[in-house]
Order: sequence, then C-alpha cells, then structure tokens
Amino acid sequence: MPRYRSSALPGPLPRRTLDYLERGAPEGTRNAELFDAACQFRDASISSDEAEDRLLARALADGLPEGESRAAIRSAYRREPREAPGCGAGGIRPEATATPMPSPSRSVNRKPVADPGAVSLPTPVKDGFLGLLDACFRDEEFVAIAPAGENEEGEIVPRRGVTLTAAEWKRRVAAKGGIDRCFGTRLGLFVRINPVREGGSKNEDVTVFRHVLVEFDTGSDGSSLPKEAQHAAILASGLPVSALIDSGNKSLHAWVQVEARDAAEYRRRVERIWDWFDGHPLDRQNRNPSRLSRCPDGWRTVDGEVRQQRLLALGLGAESWEAWEGQQTAGEAGEPLRVSQLADYDTSCDPNNVLGRRWLCRGGSLVIVGQSGIGKSSLCMQLMLLWALGQPAFGIEPVRPLRSLLIQAENDVGDLAEMYQGVRRGMELSPSEEDRLEEQVLIFRDTTHAGEEFVNLAATLVEQHRPDLVWIDPLLNYVGDDISEQKVISEFCCRQLNAVSVRTGVIWCLMHHTGKPSKDPKAASHWTASDLAYSGIGSSALTNWAREMAVLVRVKTEEGAPPTFQLSMTKRRLRAGLRSMGGEAADTIFLRHGTHGGICWEQCESPGEERPDRYRKGRKSDFDPAAFHAALEPLGGVLNRTNETEAAAKLGVSVRTAWRWWNQFKNNDL
Repeated sequence: MPRYRSSALPGPLPRRTLDYLERGAPEGTRNAELFDAACQFRDASISSDEAEDRLLARALADGLPEGESRAAIRSAYRREPREAPGCGAGGIRPEATATPMPSPSRSVNRKPVADPGAVSLPTPVKDGFLGLLDACFRDEEFVAIAPAGENEEGEIVPRRGVTLTAAEWKRRVAAKGGIDRCFGTRLGLFVRINPVREGGSKNEDVTVFRHVLVEFDTGSDGSSLPKEAQHAAILASGLPVSALIDSGNKSLHAWVQVEARDAAEYRRRVERIWDWFDGHPLDRQNRNPSRLSRCPDGWRTVDGEVRQQRLLALGLGAESWEAWEGQQTAGEAGEPLRVSQLADYDTSCDPNNVLGRRWLCRGGSLVIVGQSGIGKSSLCMQLMLLWALGQPAFGIEPVRPLRSLLIQAENDVGDLAEMYQGVRRGMELSPSEEDRLEEQVLIFRDTTHAGEEFVNLAATLVEQHRPDLVWIDPLLNYVGDDISEQKVISEFCCRQLNAVSVRTGVIWCLMHHTGKPSKDPKAASHWTASDLAYSGIGSSALTNWAREMAVLVRVKTEEGAPPTFQLSMTKRRLRAGLRSMGGEAADTIFLRHGTHGGICWEQCESPGEERPDRYRKGRKSDFDPAAFHAALEPLGGVLNRTNETEAAAKLGVSVRTAWRWWNQFKNNDL
C-alpha cells in the first residue's frame, strides 16, 4: 500500500462523494458508501491508484478492514464507467434491466452485476409459478404451498399448507388453469423456499438447504426503500439469485442459491449474506431454511386493493455460491503488491499499527503462554486496563486508547472483581479514569461454546462492540478439539479466527498454558527466547500462526525472596517496547506480584545471572559481527550457496551456524 498522498483530483465529483471524503460514513453504511464513492471516482476518470489512496484512507479512518476496503474499491473499478457520473441524488442512475430467463435445468444464464442505485424492475415472467418450480425445485422434490387466512384476532397469517412434488404441482396447475385457482383465497399465497418432507413445514423438515430468502424494504436510516433501489442492491451484490419475486407490496423477495450441505453450513452462509448487506437492514426472520416467501401468480389484499405477486426474474448474479465466493476471494486478494509500493510505504507512520513499533498491527495475534496458577488472568486484566487508558504496559505503548473485549471461562465475578480492584489499587486509578474504562473494557463469561460455535459467538460480539483487542482466556476451553493436532489449529486459528480478524481488523489475544515440566532438571537450562516460543502445550502450528508469543514463567530465587517471573517476547522481541529496570530495550523483563496488598504485577530487577533459573536467555554466543564481516569480505561481503562451505571453514563453524550468524548479522538491530 503506497503512502497516502494529497493532490488535486482530476475529475468532477458530486457533493455527496466530497461530503463522504470529509466526514466519513456511519456504522451500518460504511461498505455501501465506500463502494458508491469508488464508482464516482471511476466515472470521473480518476485512476484506480489515486482512488485507492484517497478512499482507503477514508475507509480505514471509518474502521473498515484494509482488505475489505481494497476489495470494494477494486470491485467498482472492474466495471465499466457510467455515461453520466454524479446525476441524481445519490449520483447513480444506470439504466439496466434483468431479462427473465426461465429454464428447465438448474443451470441458468446469469446477468452481470449492476451498480447500486436505482434500477428499473424487469417485466414479470409469464406463468411465474411454473417458472419458479422449473428453476428452483426438482420434479421429485416436495414443495410446500400455504394460503393465507385470518386468525381469531383478524390477522392475516399463513396456514400450514399443502405439500406435493413439483411434478404434481405442475399437473394440478395445468388442470386448474393457474396456482391461484388451486386455492380459494386472495389474502395471500406463500411457498417455502426449500424442499421439505411430505407434509413438512418446519426447519427440521427441510430436505435440501438450497436457498436463503433476502428481503429488505427500508434503508439504513429506517426510511422506505423503493423496489428499484432494492433491485439495484441485489444486483450489485453479485449473489447467485435463483428467483426474484415482487411481493405485491413494499418488498422484493430474492431467493439466494447457497446449496449448503447441512444446517451448519447453511447458517454460515446466511451469516456471510448478512455481512455483505451490512448497509441494508435485512429481515432477520428470514434466516431459517423453512422460510415462507410470496408465491408467484398468487394474490394478496393490501389496503383493500387486490394485488398479484409476480415472478420478476430468474438466474441473476453469479453462476453458483462457489463462484460468488471465488469472486469475493479474488477481490479480497486484490492486485499484487509491487516493489514500488513497498518502497513508498511509510513504516514509521503505519496506519495499521496498534501496539509497540509495529509489534501488533490490525488483524494481528498474540498468545501469552504461562504456567497454571501464576496469574495470567490478572496480567490480562492489567494489560487491558492500561491500554484502555492509552498508557504503556511495561514499555509497550498503544497508539491510542484501545477497546478490549474479554471472553473467559475460568473466573467468576468475585475472581474478576479481586483482579480489577487489585490492579486499580496498584495503578492508583482516578474516578475519571474508571469512568473511561466503563466503555473501554467489556467482559463476558462463556463456559458452553467451543470450536466454530465459539468463534461465531465471538464474531457477533466483535460486530456489536467493535473492540480493538479480543482476549480469550484460556485457549484450551474454546479450541474445541485436540490442540496437539496441526489441523485443529489450522481450522480454529488460521481459518476461523483469521476470517474475523481480516474482516474487522481485531487483534486476537489468547491466554494459553505451558505443558507439564520435564523431569530432566537440565531440559530447559539453555533455552533461548526463540526456544521459549514453543513452550505452550499443543501443536507448534500455534506458534507459527501467532504474530507474537509472549511467555511468562516463574524463575528460581533465593530462599525467602518473593516469587519472581520472567516475561519474554519470543518472535517480535524489541519491537514490543519492553524496557529493563535500567531503561534499556529488552526482549525479557522480570515481574513480581504487587507488594501493596492487591492483585497486580510490578516490574523488578533480574534475580541474577548466577541463579539456576528454569529458563535462561541462553549461553553467550560466539558470534562476533566484526570477525564475521572480515571473513566474508574477501568472498564478496555476502553469504550464499556458492561460498557457504569456504566461509564456514574460515570461521571454524558448521555451514548451518554460518547461516545463523549471517541472519544475525543482517538483523543485528532486532
């Protein structure tokens, strides 16, 4: 990503877009406003690079993830410019129609995606009910049709209805002359969006998880949204829509084809659709697979007027759910970074930086590993409070006050209160600081969810509360499977947690345990900080995934001395900002429990190199940068595969050690 620049824009932009650049967009409309602005930039013949510079800065300031923002901008630029940029109140007035294309097969031609705005409704499909059956059901599948009736309160509600196979419905409609003649009602006619068992009407009766119903008739501000705008938003999503139905009142019904294998996958794909329509308040009652939709060619009565429900189009958007997801993945990946962009990137002012010197950035991950019972949870509490106030913790500085969300399983409210009150006493918090913490630190207790269910819960909380950091304490309670298996870590961390952090920019902070100590007293006597990174129980894939592994272990002290602990950063090290008691940059510091009578951590002096600590910083290295440089100078000043053997012989070490020293030589400041 290039450093943001300021220059005059070469093309005209509507006032709405200029207002967006200046003021941003409120939550719930950010994606839609960004995409709309990108379309205006494109229509004004502004280059995609200039658009990314201007719009990405705006999107990041609004809190949108970088990958998601780039994908939206590049998606706009993949489409042809409109002829009249900036016309209309919203600056978008493409004239596009979707031609109905009924087909007897599951494979239907798809319309290209249109820009959002207002798009004219297509001409209704003749014999819409039969077209719906052909496009959305197989002949042998049972289709549930439900006429509406009045209940005891006089309300119009769907009845249980009738289930017949699609083939049987076709024969009945042919004999009666239309689906509206199969039922003697004009109060409304409904059809379930998915096949069901014979006589079925509930979610558990669904036999194929094929469709999700998308419906919205209001904007993000609660105002009425015309059907033309609904149509445009559905087209702009690019989702595979099997059928688009005019309900006969305020809304359109879009049957989005998801073809889920089971109920769990159906729920995941529903969530993906709801995420996509972030700027439109979808009807949340439509999330279940047995949902009723308005049946084409049926009738309904609205304010005394009898209206027909009509099929508007078949086969819109992507060819399939997989094709749509592939498009989104390609959009998320975006264009490759060029070396020129890397050369221009201002690492000293990285907008993604959150903690330290690019120690943890948006979408990053931290694992804090420690022995059981030493106070990891209280350390978590202390870090949350300090960073929530914008204060450094043992030298680790936040770029601003950070909002934290803690999901934990081990501590009840009394335990948490003791931790907070101890840290409050140790930090000497003022009443005004406590007031600020009220909205900056949120704590939830969850002892029932694990694996994907837990990640879904966490993702919901992230969407609701928009934290910078999410603390999970402890990891073992929530991973949901054997943590020693690489595939378990890959699924939980790399796929599930990463999906949330990429979308939201949140940083995951996982509290984790060390394994059982070795019976060999010398087993860890020469461990370096890098070795400590692998001290957590389970697969090494966890260490490889995490941006940083922080390790907290108790060290041996003289008899009668207070318990002392070593905190080491093992991957990003000096970038964190740890400082020794003397003020020098360090990758390891020493801590003790507070001496003021409460639960709080305080930094202390090292207990001494001569003490047989469980974990040492390692034997003194034989690496001498000056001697190493002198040995390489006659060989061209660099180590490579051609001279590695000769260089190692000059240094009197193995080839492997020569390469390790070469890496130290190149990264001497780290």
